[in-house]
Amino acid sequence: MVALPYFFAASLGSVVAFKIFWSLLRSHLVAKHCAIGDIQELGKARPDGAKIRGTAVVCGGSYAGLATARVLADHFERVVIIEPEEWLLEEDARRAVSWEQEGKRARIVQYNSLQATQPFVLRTMRYLFPNWDATCKEGGIEIAPYELNFMWWGNTAQSPRKYFGGVIPDAMFVSRRALETAIRRRVLDVNAYPNISQVAGQVTNFIMDKNHSDRVGGVTYRDINGNTTDIHAELVADCTGTAQGSLKWLPQAGFTEEIKKDTYDAKMRYTTFTFKITPELGAKLPVPGGFYRQGGGYLVSNPDARTDNKYICILRNEGNLVSVCPGGWGGTGAPLKTVDDIVAHCKALKFTTPMPQWIMDYVEMLHEAEHDMVVSQVNVGPSFLLKFHEAKNLPTNYVCLGDVLCRVNPLYGHGCAKALTGASCINMVLNRTRSSPVLPRSFAKDFFKLHAEKLVPMWELPILMDYGHETTVPIEGQKKSDTDGLRWYLRQVFELSFKDEDAFLPSFLTITLMGGASIDLLHPVLIAKVMWNYLRG
Repeated sequence: MVALPYFFAASLGSVVAFKIFWSLLRSHLVAKHCAIGDIQELGKARPDGAKIRGTAVVCGGSYAGLATARVLADHFERVVIIEPEEWLLEEDARRAVSWEQEGKRARIVQYNSLQATQPFVLRTMRYLFPNWDATCKEGGIEIAPYELNFMWWGNTAQSPRKYFGGVIPDAMFVSRRALETAIRRRVLDVNAYPNISQVAGQVTNFIMDKNHSDRVGGVTYRDINGNTTDIHAELVADCTGTAQGSLKWLPQAGFTEEIKKDTYDAKMRYTTFTFKITPELGAKLPVPGGFYRQGGGYLVSNPDARTDNKYICILRNEGNLVSVCPGGWGGTGAPLKTVDDIVAHCKALKFTTPMPQWIMDYVEMLHEAEHDMVVSQVNVGPSFLLKFHEAKNLPTNYVCLGDVLCRVNPLYGHGCAKALTGASCINMVLNRTRSSPVLPRSFAKDFFKLHAEKLVPMWELPILMDYGHETTVPIEGQKKSDTDGLRWYLRQVFELSFKDEDAFLPSFLTITLMGGASIDLLHPVLIAKVMWNYLRG
């Protein structure tokens, strides 16, 4: 009996020690693999006298290019964006009411496709741009809690409101077109960022630096009239997307090392139907809480890969535009073209719990808006990760980011977040030498190393999920079956999340806030809950 107090004291001490250890380990992993802390350093411009002398050139003016230009404006005297599509210099490309835009993006396949942006994206925008919320309001972009009605094989996960004090963090409900247009309007604001300019042209190659063999001297670009111009640069950032311009320019400049590449093919394809919802139709649509309720997340339905390969998402974005996106892995039948096709897709979903009737009624009522709907079909190419961080012979003043370096399955909605993470990595590396007006010789090496670490969650989680589908072609040398155990456990976590919000929290933190750690799913309390739920059946 005398020993009991010591036993309880020792037990309590062990629990406290474990909590401290777990917290420290988790903080370390989040700091290493997530940008959620790094984005707080964005938007802090160097004094003019401390800016890096010369010009930074950004090749490409979409998400990655615009974000990179905004970051570089805080560090360089001059930033030039070279963008092939001439109309992006016009006012039409910056209009507040984006759904009235007349120009069409020729190089962005997903410009009119479904997009969901996480709270991480909103937080990053707020650091990059003062009064970002006013920009959203101007463009009809709603900011509301990130409630998307996540479902797995027909069952709804419990949102982890308790962890966030009762309210899920805010996000933007915004299409690709509207968000890119809003960012461009802010980046190219000459009053706010007079050191940023944009020219229309196609970069054709790097200029060699005759005095420094480990650098590039700038770029040559061809304008719309076919004339070529050289721009000498202290830094060149390739943001040309899947065109991957610099993979051609590097060998031409003498940097001939082959970049290692991991690639796999989820054979994903999807169709986005965009509907203009009139006030009369909106009043009738049977959404719980009403069509105009706060937040436009109506449904994100994911399959059990053992029995189904089909997916669907329904969102309301700016201007009361509704995006309905059916899709799937491998063969999902003929391309969808009509509302009847959407209905048939919904009926073919394999659920363990019947789909809520309001969703089927909602889709059926979209027949009333079918006459002027916009349809965008995307066959997603293979996902890839270029291992620039392992390269030994790269220019010290060159970086690439966005889809140049890594493309992930767009189903998981990390395209914009990935681009912003890359821009944040540039900022973090440049901040290490804020007092120097010269680009450090280790810049490219430091950037690619940091960026590779931050990409780990965005690259590995889609692989784990996609490998569950029979049609997915894995990375060379890997076996899909090697991830069966992890996928079984994750499926049990999802099963528990239908009644316990703590079980959905690790996935929510990783997918939506870019602030989760790999060990979150392995906390002993969660493991115990998952196994107890499994044993109870």
